[in-house]
Parts: sequence; C-alpha cells; structure tokens
Amino acid sequence: MEKSIKIILFIIVGIVIVNFVATIFGNNNIKGIRINLEKAKLTTDSALNELKYSKSKLDSIKADMLVFQSYINNIQKTVELNDNEKRLKEEKNTVKVTELKENIKKLRSEIENDSLPDIEVITTKNN
Repeated sequence: MEKSIKIILFIIVGIVIVNFVATIFGNNNIKGIRINLEKAKLTTDSALNELKYSKSKLDSIKADMLVFQSYINNIQKTVELNDNEKRLKEEKNTVKVTELKENIKKLRSEIENDSLPDIEVITTKNN
C-alpha cells in the first residue's frame, strides 16, 4: 500500500508541478494578450481622435464653402445690378441722342427759312 500511496503522491506532485508550470507560462500568454489588447485600444483611440479631427476640419471647410458661396452670389447680384444700370443709362442716352437729332432737324429747317449758313453737325459716340 505504501507503493500505491507513493504513486498517488507522485501523481499529485506531478499534477501540481504541471499546473504550476501551466500557470506560469499561461500567465505570460495572458500578459502578452493583455499587452496586445492595450496596444489595440490605444490604436483605436488614436484612430477615433484622428477621425474626430478630420470631421471637424471637414465641417470647417464646409462652413467656409458656404460663406464663399454667399460671397459669390453677392458678387453675381452686384454685377447683374451694374449691368442693368448700364443698359438703362445706354437707353436713356440713345433717347437723348434721338431727341437732339430731331431738335437739330427742326432747327435746321427753321434756319433754312432764315437763310443762315450751314451748321456742321458732329455725332457723338457712346462708350
């Protein structure tokens, strides 16, 4: 019986040694896994921060584009207004030139009746 107790004790000691060795090497693997998880967490946190920074930059660019678009629209409206004013002035000038020509014709006809010398008529150009 002492032999069987010795065998059982050897088996128990062997199991304890195997368990102890497995615990030591198992903890190293777990520590390695834990370290890898921490690195992965830092990497994902860094990527998340970069995404947030990029999103804020894109939002800023979008806001700047809206401001620029309103600025361009304002310029277009000003150009349209100036163009309309120029056309109106040209129309008024054309009407005035027509009136002046008719007045000259009328005065010429009156001068012919008085027999005065011819008056040279100079035409003006619109710029």
